[in-house]
Amino acid sequence: MSKNTQIQVFEQQHLQLFKKISDTIKAKKQLEEQEAKVKQELEKAMNAYDIKSIDNQFINVTRVKESISTTIDLKELKEKEPNLHAELLEDYPKTTLKKSYLKLTVK
Repeated sequence: MSKNTQIQVFEQQHLQLFKKISDTIKAKKQLEEQEAKVKQELEKAMNAYDIKSIDNQFINVTRVKESISTTIDLKELKEKEPNLHAELLEDYPKTTLKKSYLKLTVK
């Protein structure tokens, strides 16, 4: 059986899984949009009443003020100072094992 035929058979056997994950991703996106709107409304109301935190039977909410953080732009450092970047990478390496995963794009 050719590779293309194997893929077609696999696709037909698991078509319902493809539909289910696609529907789930779409529903998640809608819920995330709804969550963002509700959070924005709640933040506006908490700001209006100058409430910093609230804890009730539904949820614990803490308003975190805007802040600024400064980091090193490693991409720019690598472009402008390749030797320094290489030295730092050699002196301060950090290795991270990344778990395998599925990358999904809903159509």
